[in-house]
Amino acid sequence: MHKKLFHTFYIIALSIIFSACHHDNISINSAASTDTVVVVKPPVSTPSTPTTPAGGTPAPVSDTVCFNTDILPLYVSYCGSAGCHDATTHKGSVITTDYAHIMNGIRAKNSSNSNYYTIINNGMPPRGNTQMTTTQIALIKKWIDQGALNTQCTNVCDTTSFTYNGAIQTILSNNCGGCHGTMPGSLNVYLGDYASAKAYVSANKVLFLNAINYSSTLTAAQRMPPSAQMVNCKIIQIQKWIQNGYPQ
Repeated sequence: MHKKLFHTFYIIALSIIFSACHHDNISINSAASTDTVVVVKPPVSTPSTPTTPAGGTPAPVSDTVCFNTDILPLYVSYCGSAGCHDATTHKGSVITTDYAHIMNGIRAKNSSNSNYYTIINNGMPPRGNTQMTTTQIALIKKWIDQGALNTQCTNVCDTTSFTYNGAIQTILSNNCGGCHGTMPGSLNVYLGDYASAKAYVSANKVLFLNAINYSSTLTAAQRMPPSAQMVNCKIIQIQKWIQNGYPQ
């Protein structure tokens, strides 16, 4: 019964998303390199693994915006959902689920002439859908200003931080907000505030954990986020949040 209801809600949600995603075509050709730029951020200091050795100097803190963990989740969640700009539907010939396609609308170090930036909250996402926050938009601008590189970062989060206000809210907003940030949310799943996120996850703990861990027991449509699995440290943060009783 539960599975039938889930699939029914899924079909309904897809029809809503398809009908909601209508705006002018936006596509710009780009000769941007798709080469991966690996960035190793300094690990977070702990008593057992200090980042500053005795008598030494602190490791430099990287200010690099990471495409794989900071930027791609935003474009996927808020623009690349099923029925809009995913690889299958590509509304308006636009795909926002990978670096090469996103760069069709980005001009490195020139945010004012980057369509996939200037249209944010001004037509994309479509009216009625969850809009990006000013912080998220500023992060995209900063990434463009830094050269819009395909940065793939490691050590991107502190797994000792797992409260809702300290870490989980941002993870859910960046990776799930486009579909589940406005009530009632896709598939009637709303994760836009602490009480709602706690209520849903606690009632569907196994399904939720399987979804973010890309369990082979689930279909591709049930794995979240839909385009790519979150980096491991963010999954660990969510798991610790659950294991420790959903601290706020």
